[in-house]
Amino acid sequence: MRESWEYYNDIATRYDYMYEEPYWQLYHMLVERLVDDHITHRSRVLDLGTGTGRWALRMAEDGHDVIGVDPAGEMLKVARMKAELAELKIEFLEVGGENLPFEKAYFDSVLAMGDVLSYAVEPEKVLKKVGEVLKKGGKLLASVDNAWAFLQDFLSLAEYSMAQKLLDERKIPIGDRSVSKKDFLSRPYFPGEMSGILRSSGFELVDMASLIAFYPYNEVSLASNISKACEWEYRYCRQKETFSRSEHLFFCAIKR
Repeated sequence: MRESWEYYNDIATRYDYMYEEPYWQLYHMLVERLVDDHITHRSRVLDLGTGTGRWALRMAEDGHDVIGVDPAGEMLKVARMKAELAELKIEFLEVGGENLPFEKAYFDSVLAMGDVLSYAVEPEKVLKKVGEVLKKGGKLLASVDNAWAFLQDFLSLAEYSMAQKLLDERKIPIGDRSVSKKDFLSRPYFPGEMSGILRSSGFELVDMASLIAFYPYNEVSLASNISKACEWEYRYCRQKETFSRSEHLFFCAIKR
């Protein structure tokens, strides 16, 4: 089994094109609103698992001081090219979340989008390192794979052995075989377990939201109504009733 960064190195040149569908446009619009709810003033931001730099560029455009890190060097090549074309000053470092080379309490906020904590080999170690580089009261904003979505898929397809594997081992193989023969393990999380996991690492959970709750959409209709769809998603994304419906979860936690 490969590590996630090996898979992403394999698809780096096509990665951005894989996420242009209306669904992913809606996804990113919703995440932007949630991020803006919590990062409201200019700050020093670490974009953990920056990939091709989507969130690093967006935060830099908003006036934040940003450093992006990722173990996938090929993804970082794309990120650096995009930052140069946009004339944005962003430092990108090829390093994983388990080995962050920064001083303690260096950042005001850390973004871990793209399910970094699900894809990390040692998510507890990543949380510990994030806690070290965050200032007291600093914010960790992240997305993770939702275990309810995987369980729904396995049970609806009568893949009972995979459902049991998810519950017993808490990690399952993922990857898109149409773009790479490599796969890797993801650690999906149930919404109810996040508070305890974060608290044990020195964080306090202050916000959680579903991403995206009202899927599946008619893609043709969604393409012409994305803003309206985002309004509805945002209206209900923090309702606990929607947490079991989405493929991903967003959360914000504060460093104690």
